[in-house]
Parts: sequence; structure tokens; C-alpha cells
Amino acid sequence: MSRARAGEEQPPMDDGGPLARLRRLRDGMARRGAAGDQIAAVLIERFGVNPRVAFRHAAGLTQSQVADRYNRNWPATVPKTRKDVSYWECWQGPGTSASASARAPSYCDLIRLAQLYACSVDDLLLGPRRGADSAPIEVSYQVITDILSSPGVVDYAETLDGGGAASITLRAAVGEGSITVRLSRRQFTELLATGGLAALLPDDALAAVTADAGVTDDMSTWRRTLSAHQAGHHLLTPQAHIAALTDVLADISAVREEASGELRPKMRRIQAEYAEHISWLCREAGDFTSCWHWADRAAGWALETGDTAMGTYMMLRRATVALDHGDHVRATELARAARRTKHTIPAALDAAAQLYQARAEAMTGKIAEARLDGADELLAQGRHRDDGPAYLRYYTPEFGELQRATCYVTAGMPSRAVTILQARITSLPNTHHRDRAVHLVRLATAHAVDRAPDAAAIAGLGALTEARRAGSVPTVTDLERVDGILTRGWPRQPKVREFHDALISAQAAVRSSHLAT
Repeated sequence: MSRARAGEEQPPMDDGGPLARLRRLRDGMARRGAAGDQIAAVLIERFGVNPRVAFRHAAGLTQSQVADRYNRNWPATVPKTRKDVSYWECWQGPGTSASASARAPSYCDLIRLAQLYACSVDDLLLGPRRGADSAPIEVSYQVITDILSSPGVVDYAETLDGGGAASITLRAAVGEGSITVRLSRRQFTELLATGGLAALLPDDALAAVTADAGVTDDMSTWRRTLSAHQAGHHLLTPQAHIAALTDVLADISAVREEASGELRPKMRRIQAEYAEHISWLCREAGDFTSCWHWADRAAGWALETGDTAMGTYMMLRRATVALDHGDHVRATELARAARRTKHTIPAALDAAAQLYQARAEAMTGKIAEARLDGADELLAQGRHRDDGPAYLRYYTPEFGELQRATCYVTAGMPSRAVTILQARITSLPNTHHRDRAVHLVRLATAHAVDRAPDAAAIAGLGALTEARRAGSVPTVTDLERVDGILTRGWPRQPKVREFHDALISAQAAVRSSHLAT
């Protein structure tokens, strides 16, 4: 007889087998009127099963019955099987990896299992609710990114009757630092239901710094905090990051006032790095006035300390805005000026300048293959360098591929761009909403120029979904061009109308948010 695989339900050898004892205990508790979470808690304690197994048994279901009910309630082209349920149950929970026999359920699957078992999603992840005095639970970065990203499901809600004050700590180790959010069980469930890490970072997550703590230690803390926000930019909305980072920047300014002369330039450089990232976040939030305010502060502070690379970087940011507005002459001037500087600039900035020149040339119908290839070589050289400013780490070979695809679309060669963009989107993690939004906008544009209206509309709808999750206003603006092409050429296409209506709603939401702020 072959050995039973982990997670599979096998007939017990006799009536006294573990599975039989578990079922008898469950049946007895159910007859006495025990609630599902009470049964699950006892099964976990007595038999050492994980929460997904415990709540399934508490509901009185086998793996096959779960699969059957799942398929009846949510029919799909590829139905779920008992094996899928087994994979989910063999997964050991938050912070663990998949294997040949264990796979983490998607967030959508968790929602549906919770409905079948009459429990909450966090019950399936963390076990039955405990009292308010329970120790906080630390959930890893991988869980935050892989599970707390919503697929847009809105049909899950829960009312907690007690136990909602218990603390859950979500700590994401990102880069050299960490992002920490402390929530109640109620807030955690609401977070899962609404689909994102929408809460602002609490004050104690970014501990206030003072001159008494030691300025050198403070500077290390400030850099780690900024690094965490830069690497974890997709975890929170731009507004949430801005609120947290401006608070820290205020602390830096206060400490710098009392610092010694030799430390003040070092702290000014940190201030410049904070201002640069806040500028980028303001652009993502659609607040261009604040974007340029912070960009000017970053450039000014950088020049005070002799950080010429930052000055060049901010010049290239202005080149990107010129490209966004179709001003290829101004974009070319800025990109050339960045490369003509007397000081040596990092290879990544040289590559970015060449890419922006190539994009400007594409607006005239030319593909500057030599520039694109030269930029690729420069970006490949810096792939494994992590000793430079954090903002340079965004200039990767993948960034170069996106710029190349943009050149192809602009110059009227959309089919080449489609191939590049589809490959990139497939490789992007589902949780990198901002990156996915940018790529989907480019793909929608390529399909529209290539006269494939349905494909363009579908990509546009995907971009809107990702933009909503990321809080990215520029994505909505960029899609207006796609909408113009589609509504002029195919106004009666159902998918085109669907995309148009969705874009109108997104634009209204953006206007409403601006009025609110």
C-alpha cells in the first residue's frame, strides 16, 4: 500500500484512529451546541491541526465536500478538486513557503472558504479569536504582500462580537528597515475585506528621535526608515507614506538645529533624500504643485552638500514630465544637459538620460536603437550595485525594457511593444500594483495604436484596478489618451464602453479626493 500524502484524508485503520477520534469529538461538541470557533480551537489544541483543517472539520465537511460546494457556489472553467483543498491545508500558514504538496490559498479562496466554514478570513490564517490580552501576532512581509492584496472582492464582511480589541502586529521587513502597523482583530478583518494596508503607520512604528538619543544612531534609523518606505512603496497609498515621512523629516529638522557643525551636512543629505522620495510620492498622488515644491527642496539641499548626482536626478525627473506632456524638445534639452555635466554621474543616471533622449526621438518617428542598447549595457552593469543612493535602484534592466516598449509605441511600432510588455506583466508580482499599473497603461496604449480595441480596453480596465489599489493618479491621467483613441475609433464596442465608463468613474473619484484634501 502506498504511503498517504500529507494533507490527504485517508480512511482510518480502525475506529480508534486519529481522524475517527477527531470526528467523534467534533460531533459531540456540535450536539451540545458548541460554536464553530469553539470546536476549531479544541481540535487545534487536541490534535495539532492547522486552522484551515480545524474549521473545515468544525463545519462537518470533508475535502471533497468542500470542493463540491466551492464549485456550486463559484463555478469556473477549471473547477476546484479535493486536491486543491489538500494543498491549502498542507500549507503551514503565514511566513511559510509552498512545496510540491503545500500551496497558499489566494485571498479570494480564503474569502470563499470563510463563507463555507462560517468563520472569518483571519481565523483561517491565525486560528480562532483570542482575548484582548493575547500576545501580538507578527505577520511577515511575504504575507502582507501575498495575502493582504485584494483582488477587488467586496462580498465579504464580518461583525465581530467581542475579541475585536486583541492586537495584531504586521511587521514588514523591507530592505534594511521595516514597516510596522499594529491593528486590532476587528481592524485586521476589515483590512482583509477592503483589500489593502490602508491604515497609516502609527506613531510608535516610526519612533520619534531626539538629540538625546545620539545623532549618529538617529541617522541610521532615519536611513533605514526611508529605505523601508522606498522598498515598500506598494504596501501603502502615497498619502500614507507622505504623512509618515514628513513627520520623520520634521524630527530630522529639529535634531539638526541642535547638531554639531560636522554632522549638519550629513543630516542635510538625508533631508534631501527624504524630500526626493516625497516629491515622487506627491506625483503619484496627482499633487504636482507639492511634487515640484519637494523636488526643489531636494535639489537645493543636495547642492548644499555637494550631492551632484541628486541634482542630475531631479533634472531627469523634469525631463520625464516634459515627455509626459509631449514636449520632446524640452525633454531632449534636459537629458542632454544631464549628460553634459562637468561632474561624473552614476552609470544608472547616464542610462536614464539616454533612454529619455530615445523617447524624445521616438516622438519624431525615429527609433534610436543605439541609445537604447547603450542604456541597456549601463543598466546591466549596475544591476547588483547597492552602495549608491536608493533612488538609483529603480533604474534596472526592466526599467530599460519599459522605456524601449514606450519608444516602439510612440514611433508607431506597437506590436513590438506588446511582446515586451506582456512578458513583463507576467513576471511582475501581483502585489506590485503601481508597477503593474504603469505596464498595463503602456500595454493598453500599444493595443489601441495597433487597432485591437477589445485588448486595449481589457488592459485599460486592469490598469484602473491596479491604479485604485496603488492610489496612482498619473495612471488615470495616462489612460485618457487610450480612451480617446478607443472612443473615436470604436465607440459602440461593448468593452470600449465599459472601459470608458470605468475611467469616468475613476476620474470622478480623483476629483473628489482632491476636493477632500
